[in-house]
Amino acid sequence: MTPNRLSLLALTLCLGLSGCSSVLTATRDTPIQDDRGTRTFGSKIDDSLIETKVAVNVAKANPDLDEGSHIIVTSFNGIVLLAGQTPRQDLKTLAEQAAGSVQRVKKVNNELQVMAPSSILARNNDAWLTTKIKTQMLTDDTIPGSRIKVVTENGIVYLLGLVTQQEATRATNLVQGVSGVQKIVKLFEYID
Repeated sequence: MTPNRLSLLALTLCLGLSGCSSVLTATRDTPIQDDRGTRTFGSKIDDSLIETKVAVNVAKANPDLDEGSHIIVTSFNGIVLLAGQTPRQDLKTLAEQAAGSVQRVKKVNNELQVMAPSSILARNNDAWLTTKIKTQMLTDDTIPGSRIKVVTENGIVYLLGLVTQQEATRATNLVQGVSGVQKIVKLFEYID
């Protein structure tokens, strides 16, 4: 592309894009406000990277965390949940330290149980519970199901998300009504 064409293209883009803000200003009666309960695409990518890094770091911290444990790593808005089972208390502590050392981790909720790993049958039941809960949340107009992460491990349901106090209460009440739930752990970030 010649320098003249490149300059013309840049000028056209600048002029075309400058009209966008004028259109937005002219077509809105109220100021644009952020939805504090919504995560950005970038924060979702960050959470995915955090989950991968934490899982690798935990597995590399000790062979028993990789082979003799069942650990689920979940990150929501930089807050990490470690759920599952590990055979010893020192491994539980080591897993938390490994998770906390990862960049962009704001907090680690170490919910690991010191016991033998759960069975495949228990894990299948957990997946079924999560599916039932998420389905009910997504069909309930009073609960922002798309903003709530549900993790189930050994019958314990962990709830993460950016919600109001009222939304958290509704979500918790819904989960309490699902058969098979042993316990509910609320790890919400409140936006009110």
